[in-house]
Amino acid sequence: MINQYFIVNKNDSIDTVIQKILYNGHRGVLVVDKKKLIGVVTEGDILKSLIYKKRFNATANSIMNKSFKFLNNKDKNQAKKIFKKYLCPIIPIVNDKMDLKGLLTLKEYLGKLKN
Repeated sequence: MINQYFIVNKNDSIDTVIQKILYNGHRGVLVVDKKKLIGVVTEGDILKSLIYKKRFNATANSIMNKSFKFLNNKDKNQAKKIFKKYLCPIIPIVNDKMDLKGLLTLKEYLGKLKN
């Protein structure tokens, strides 16, 4: 089961997104609509929204990145490529219908490399 501090609804406010990022400690959250992954929001997305003068009651949907990297399973080789090339803090794991099934954090990935 995915920790709820990694998930926000598309209608959640930027303030809620910030709170969840602070709680999860991984610089990003996944945006869902009816259990389907539709985007991600990172600290960078929040900073950009503030530069463009979005308000804290604006929704996650208005600042999310809709072009994000994901995996269909916890493939270490693919995860390595994504983490290295795109510097993602988290990689969602989804099925063919974009139903969220899990996630892989950079911290988790680096921990597996040590073992």
